[in-house]
Amino acid sequence: MADAPPRPQSVAGLGTSNISELPVLVPCRQLVCPVCRACPQRTSMFMFRRRRAALVRSLLKARVRKKDDDEVRNLLMKKLDEGQLEDLLRAVETRGGTASCIIAGSSSDPAFLTCRNWRWPDLDSPCQLKKLPVCRSSAAAPCCNPFHWSRLYSPESPPPPPYSRFCSESLKPEDRAPSESSQLELRGSLSTNGEEVHPGWCRLAYWELSMRVGRQFPVHNQSVNVFWHLPHGDGLSLRTLAANEPQPPSAVLKARDKIGKGVTLSKEDDGIWAFNRSDSPIFVNSPALDDPDSRFFLVYRVPPGHCLNIYSGTPRAPRCQSGPIDLNSVRISFAKGWGPKYSRQDITACPVWLEILMAPCR
Repeated sequence: MADAPPRPQSVAGLGTSNISELPVLVPCRQLVCPVCRACPQRTSMFMFRRRRAALVRSLLKARVRKKDDDEVRNLLMKKLDEGQLEDLLRAVETRGGTASCIIAGSSSDPAFLTCRNWRWPDLDSPCQLKKLPVCRSSAAAPCCNPFHWSRLYSPESPPPPPYSRFCSESLKPEDRAPSESSQLELRGSLSTNGEEVHPGWCRLAYWELSMRVGRQFPVHNQSVNVFWHLPHGDGLSLRTLAANEPQPPSAVLKARDKIGKGVTLSKEDDGIWAFNRSDSPIFVNSPALDDPDSRFFLVYRVPPGHCLNIYSGTPRAPRCQSGPIDLNSVRISFAKGWGPKYSRQDITACPVWLEILMAPCR
């Protein structure tokens, strides 16, 4: 009698005695769903981190100050989202080509940090900064776009060279700007040339050498941009004024290219401020900045990115009798200075310049 086949062993806990019915055990690493590995949410998170890290690297590379790494990284990594990082990088790469405010939350002095790292590495204090009128942020929610800020230039110290200090006694009448004419001539209002101009807090006249270009521009808003090229914003376009003028000398054409974003003039509680937004210096003469006990008047060189209070209080005429008679007139030359240190002795020899006639204008 043949032996009976062996009886299958029962497996405890599986309720079966047939081992062929047992489930196949899969290694743990294969239990992960292959779909989850390519989950859109996981992929987007990874791409977001890579994009953010790339923006931070680009910003760190673009710095002009290679210090304060921990402070900068803390601002970039914890205070700014990806959109704000993109705005900051665009502002840095285009030198203010974006008009967006960048609000950095509750970070202490974010503007000081960004301005020192991406514009002025020698900046010492937040007190040296003044916000541009274009910036709409508040003190409670400060903006850290470094191109929404200007650096204060104080005329209390001697202006940096080149600068001029001179008297206009030696100038011939035909070589003077309209606002430097004699008291008798000013009764006829040579600056207006008989124009009917609606009143504002000031009027602007654009000059190329001794020729006025276009009509006067009355200013009613608290601030006004005066520019040749301005990516964002509005105001007085000198390019538009000069569009119908005959071909000017080559010196004027070269100087026009240096106007760029020009200046922003702002009427504030403490006076009239001029913000140099171009990439070249501007040269400013204002009776409000002169020493009334001197026979001379000053022309201040204001570097790019700096601002100056050009008119405050009631200016007094210097003792030099043939000096500027119209105490409500300020003159700004773009890129070129004038005076004894230059071949240009008078502002009418400057290629492109602006005459600001404060109210009341004569």
